[in-house]
Amino acid sequence: MSTEKTPVQDAPATDQKPVFSEIKNMNEAQSIDVLIQAASLAQSSGKLSVRDSVMLAKAIDVIRPGSI
Repeated sequence: MSTEKTPVQDAPATDQKPVFSEIKNMNEAQSIDVLIQAASLAQSSGKLSVRDSVMLAKAIDVIRPGSI
């Protein structure tokens, strides 16, 4: 059995802020970015129907023309 460390074990710990501190000063543009990222993740993971994907793409295009 090997005792070598995996890359995950070797990765240095990163300083992470508590999520509530991180979102404390979120503005409208950042909020839209988060929503677009979540929508894109749902779409790419197959969690949306074709109809939902089309509606989502149009909604994103209305908010951020040319971003998708």
